[in-house]
Amino acid sequence: MMTQKELHDEFWLLTSGIIQDSVIDEKEARVLKRWLEEHQRNGEFGFLIDKLDAFLVDGHVDRFESRVIVNALGHTLSQLNESRF
Repeated sequence: MMTQKELHDEFWLLTSGIIQDSVIDEKEARVLKRWLEEHQRNGEFGFLIDKLDAFLVDGHVDRFESRVIVNALGHTLSQLNESRF
């Protein structure tokens, strides 16, 4: 089992490129969703997983959906940093 710091570091690595370019494509969204599902505890990623599920139904992430996910990732990272993951 990973430590809190290891989880935080892995999550940051997974999302840093998405946050940097402010865009998430379908492949990145699927990888992110899988990671969130595998590492979720106490429902902390529920909002992101639900949004990714909804946005991936058609197999495409459009600009609006991408912006929603990027904003949610930024918010999630801020919360995780405050709670020390």
